[in-house]
Amino acid sequence: MQRNLLKDQRGFTLLEMMIVIVILGILATLAIPKFSNSVALANTTKIQADLQTLNTAIAMHVAAHGKKPQNIKTDLAEYIDNIENLKPPQGESYLRTGEKLAITATAYELDSVNAAALCQGHALKEFGASQK
Repeated sequence: MQRNLLKDQRGFTLLEMMIVIVILGILATLAIPKFSNSVALANTTKIQADLQTLNTAIAMHVAAHGKKPQNIKTDLAEYIDNIENLKPPQGESYLRTGEKLAITATAYELDSVNAAALCQGHALKEFGASQK
């Protein structure tokens, strides 16, 4: 009687388990690059929006005070709500040249020559999808 119970137990064979693992591996290799690309596109879009906001605030500051701002957080605070939390995202983003740029900056900068905002030394027009 006990011998029949062992024969009736069913499970997955090693081959079936290996096939499932291979299928999951293939799906993961297809999904991970797409997810990574989506994060880089989201980072790029956030940087573009932030730089556009900062550039608008800079223009308003110049119009109101007749001079370029010297400091983002102090000079532009009256034009941007919650400016203390306006920071670039960490991770990769795209430049229009097709390169990926690893963003490590913790704050946006001012380009005193052109009166524009920069992210890690790059202006708004440099971020975006490749133009190739």
